[in-house]
Amino acid sequence: MRHRAAALLLAALLLPGLSGCRGNFLPHARDITQVQLLRTLAIDAGEAAAVSVTVSGAARRSGEQGERQPPLILNREGESVFGACWSLQSGGDGTAVDFGHVTECVLGEELAGAGLEGMTDFLEREFEMRLDTQVYLVSGATASEAVSGAASRNGALTDRLAEISRDESLGGRQWPYTLRYLLGHLEDNGTALLPVLTLEDNPDYDPDQPDEAAEKRVDLAGLAYLDGWRLAGVLDRETSRGAALLTDLCQRDGIEVPLRGGLAGVTLVDASCYWEPHFDRSGRLVRLVARIRVQGELSELRGGLDPLDAAALKELDAAFSALLAREAQAALDLSQAEGVDFLHLRREMVFQCPLHTADLLSHWTSWFETMELEAVVEGCVVRSYDANRPFTAEGG
Repeated sequence: MRHRAAALLLAALLLPGLSGCRGNFLPHARDITQVQLLRTLAIDAGEAAAVSVTVSGAARRSGEQGERQPPLILNREGESVFGACWSLQSGGDGTAVDFGHVTECVLGEELAGAGLEGMTDFLEREFEMRLDTQVYLVSGATASEAVSGAASRNGALTDRLAEISRDESLGGRQWPYTLRYLLGHLEDNGTALLPVLTLEDNPDYDPDQPDEAAEKRVDLAGLAYLDGWRLAGVLDRETSRGAALLTDLCQRDGIEVPLRGGLAGVTLVDASCYWEPHFDRSGRLVRLVARIRVQGELSELRGGLDPLDAAALKELDAAFSALLAREAQAALDLSQAEGVDFLHLRREMVFQCPLHTADLLSHWTSWFETMELEAVVEGCVVRSYDANRPFTAEGG
């Protein structure tokens, strides 16, 4: 029986070759010395065609001494992302580009404003692309300008985006804004949040040594929201933080908290959000309360306030909580005013209240317009190590 099963398996493997068919589920073999490994894929609206694709690798080493060279940057236009990327494969110089190592996809603002339907299809279907690729939106510049502006002999845009995703992580969480996240949210109700990048002059750039530092600096500016697969608006930094708190996507952040006669510098290190629904007797969702718990670490205290005084710390906790509550409430109010559920409250309620699923799906639009939305934040700021405090055996 075992020999018969093995024979059947062997025959099944040979059938495609005997029939003249060829398996295309594996990539073609390539000489690694002739392959350019790409890390960043930037997509903009094209000038002569539908889309413009810019790709970039990391900074390269070459020569016997291993001297660093600026990253390889290529650009093509096409009627589709697939067409533009495919034309990069046939550049005529004998090299091949490999998209299997792409870790970031950067979208231009004009492209996102026209709509992402179809633009993400290549990213989802192409076997070399990965669903864990991080996705960003560039505001105030093109995605191609972000790629070229951030390039130098010592780094590329992929290095800067790796810094952002690492430095902004909170509590060991992974950077959440991936292609998987984007597609999942867009398929849910056509809305999603995307991190926004800005391009500014780099103060460390020296025109006499143009390869040493990047000419432009790429920074994280907040979040944008999509509606109907199109860019609908860009949130300011404070409202972006509120939206991130409400969606449990909040990243590590520094917050200056005004106090009476002083100011506190607090590092946000932990956050979680729980939704409290209120239904009336008819089963209508009339009120939704976001209960957010946050923790911060005290990094600086100015204005003569005593970090060891219990009353001062209580005041700091209250001010910290009130500031973040205002930011979360601003995100809730904007979502409701625009009629765009970019916080995915409907989905959250379906998960949390399965007995109300049918009513939530059929009446959500009308309910959302008049629903009372409230953000309540319970914040706690812990003291960091104080060098002026004497050490005690108890762990002071």
